[in-house]
Amino acid sequence: MPELPEVEATCSYLRKRVVKKTIIESTCLWERTIATHTAKKFAEIIRGSVIKQILRRGKFIVLELAGEKSRYLFIHLRMSGSLDVIAKTQPLAVHDRTILTLSNGRDIRFHDVRKFGRLYLYDSMDAISQKLGIEPLSKEFTTEHLQTLLSHRKTQIKSLLLNQSIIAGLGNIYVDESLWKAKIHPQQQALTISQSKVRALHTAITSTLQEAITLLGTDFGDNVVHGGMYTPKVYGRSAEPCLRCSSPITRIVVGQRGTHLCKRCQRNC
Repeated sequence: MPELPEVEATCSYLRKRVVKKTIIESTCLWERTIATHTAKKFAEIIRGSVIKQILRRGKFIVLELAGEKSRYLFIHLRMSGSLDVIAKTQPLAVHDRTILTLSNGRDIRFHDVRKFGRLYLYDSMDAISQKLGIEPLSKEFTTEHLQTLLSHRKTQIKSLLLNQSIIAGLGNIYVDESLWKAKIHPQQQALTISQSKVRALHTAITSTLQEAITLLGTDFGDNVVHGGMYTPKVYGRSAEPCLRCSSPITRIVVGQRGTHLCKRCQRNC
C-alpha cells in the first residue's frame, strides 16, 4: 500500500500537471470507486470545478476544487491504486476505474487493479481530516508530543504507529524502517519505551520519511509509484544481513502485518 512518501510523490506529480485546470467531465468505469455519491451525481457535482491546489492528508491525495462552492476530492490509493495524467486520446487501460477529463485535453486516470481504491467528495476537509491523527512531518509532531502519545498506551509500538487516528501516513514499510533505525522492537509496549528511545524514534520517523520523499518513495515495480529510489534498510530483507550488525533480518507477524527486524539490534525490553 502506498504510504506517506509515495502519496506525497503522487501529489507532487499532480501539482506539476493539473493545478488551475478545469474538470469538464467525469467518467466512472467501476461505480464502487466513488464512495460518497452515485457516479452520475458525482459527475454532475464535479463538472466545471477548477483544481485549485493539491494537498496531502495522511495517505489521502486531496484535490481542492473551486466552483460554485469549494469542495474537496479525497483519493485513497489503497493497495494498488495509481494516478496518471495523459492525453485524452490515449486508449483506456484494462484497470482504469475513474477518469477526470480536463480543459487542456488531458485526463486524470485512476487505475486500480484490485479495486480497493476510493474517491470521496466532501464540502470540507473535516469529513476525513478529523478522523486522522497528527501529521508526522508537521511542526506539532515534536518529541514531547510523541512521548505523550506513547505514555499511556500498552499497545505494541508497531500497531500504534500504524494507527491512522494517532499518526497519519505511516505504513508497514516506514514503520519497520523507523523502528529499526531507533533500535526498538516492534512488539515492545509503547508506554515502556524510554525517553531516550522516544527521542530516537522521533528522529527516525522524520528522517526516514524525509529521505523517502526526496527519493520519491519505494518502487516495488507495481506501478503505484514510478521511479521511487528509496531502498529499505530492513523491510522486505528477511534472512539478509542487518546493515548495522550483520545479523540476519527476521520476519515476524505483528497485528497481522508482516514485520521485519534485527533481533540483535532491536531487543524487546
